[in-house]
Amino acid sequence: MSETSARPAIITISPPGRRPIPFLRTAELGTVFRDTTSSYKYFWLLAIIHVLPEFEAPLPTERLVREMIVRAWAAVALFRLSLGRVDRLQDCVRSLQESSGLPPRSSARRLRSALDAWGAFPKWADELVRFVPGRFLASWFPQAARETPYDRRGSRDLMAVSDRAFGKADSGPYRLIEMRDRLLVELAPGWRDWLTANQALVLGFAEQQLARYLQARNPNVPGVIKKLELPRRRSLALARIRWAQIIDRAGAEGLVDIFSNEALQERFEVDHFLPWSFVVHDEFWNLAPVNPATNRSKSDHLPALDLYLPRLAGLHADVLRQPRLPSGLAEAYAGFFGVSPSQLSGLTQKWIEERYSQLVRPLAQIAANQGFPAHWHNVADTGDAQDFAREGGGEANGLIASRHYEDYG
Repeated sequence: MSETSARPAIITISPPGRRPIPFLRTAELGTVFRDTTSSYKYFWLLAIIHVLPEFEAPLPTERLVREMIVRAWAAVALFRLSLGRVDRLQDCVRSLQESSGLPPRSSARRLRSALDAWGAFPKWADELVRFVPGRFLASWFPQAARETPYDRRGSRDLMAVSDRAFGKADSGPYRLIEMRDRLLVELAPGWRDWLTANQALVLGFAEQQLARYLQARNPNVPGVIKKLELPRRRSLALARIRWAQIIDRAGAEGLVDIFSNEALQERFEVDHFLPWSFVVHDEFWNLAPVNPATNRSKSDHLPALDLYLPRLAGLHADVLRQPRLPSGLAEAYAGFFGVSPSQLSGLTQKWIEERYSQLVRPLAQIAANQGFPAHWHNVADTGDAQDFAREGGGEANGLIASRHYEDYG
C-alpha cells in the first residue's frame, strides 16, 4: 500500500473552457500548520501565493525567501511582534533593518530593492531553506516525515519522496530540484491553476492560521490580526475635526500641547499617546492634539508616564466637561472607562486620572516589553523627568509602577 492510499485524492473540476485539472490532494493543506514551532511554513505558503504568476517555470528558493522576508517585515520591524524564541526569520528581518537603516514603514518595493543589494542575503536564504521547503511537504508524505529526522538530511529525504510522486495520484503540491548550487521549486501539474482559482481562500486560511500562531506567542498584544502587513492609508480627519471643535469651544484659555505645554497652533496634528503601531486603533481616549514638532519628535515612542499620563487624563477630563458631547464620542469614552454614557458627567477629574493610570500603564508595559522605546519626554521637560527619578518615580523603577497623587498639579 502506498503511503497516501489511506487518503482519497480530491477531484477539482475546472470551469468550462479551462484546461482540466488533475486529481489534487488539496485536503492536506488543512494540516500543514499542525505542531508548528516557528513561523517558516506560514510565510513559505504566503510567499508561494504571492509569486504564483511567476511559476510558469521552476523558481529558485531564494525568490520565495525574499517574499518571506517582505511578508514578515511589518510584523517584526513595525509592530514588533515575536515570531518565536528561536525563529530565524525574525532575526533575518532585524538584521536587514539594522544593516539597511530602512524605516519600519518601508514599502515592499523598497524592501525588495534593499534585499537585492544586501550582501548577507545569500547566507540567510541558505539558512532559511534548510528545512521548510522539504518539511512543508510532510502533510502529503506523513510516513516519510515520521521516519526522517528533523534536519537537513530529513528534509532531503522528503525531497526524494516528493520527487518520485511528482505528477502522480499521490503527488504533493511541488517538488524540489537541485541544480548546481541552487534549489528550485516546481509546482506539480494542476496546482498553479488550482491555487490561482482559489487564491483568496488559501490566502485567508494562511493569514488566519498565522494570526493564531502569533497571538499565542504575543498573548497580551492587541490587534494581532491587523499586524500581518503594512497598514493601508488611514485618516484622522474626523478626530481632527472633533479636536478643532473642542479647541474652539475652549475659548480664550485654549488648549495646550500636553507634551510641550505650548499653546496649540492652528496647524496642530493628532497624536496617539500609545503608539498606533502598538494599539492599531484610533480610539479617541488615546489621542491628543499636539504641535507638529512634538509629533515628529515623539514618533512611535512611549511617553514618560509619570509626566504625561496625568496630562492626557486631564485633557480628556476637560473634554468630558464640555456641553453637548456627541453621542458617538460619549459611547467611546464610556466603553473605555467601563461606565454607562449617563455616568460620564459625574466622573471627577481625580477618578478619571486614576482610571487612565489603571488602564494605560499595563498596556504601556506590554509595549515596552515588545521593544517600543520608552520614557520619551519633551526636551523642555528634562529637568522634571530627572526630578521624578530622584524622588523614586515610576519611570525609574519600571513602567508599570504606579503613584497616586493627591494633587496632580
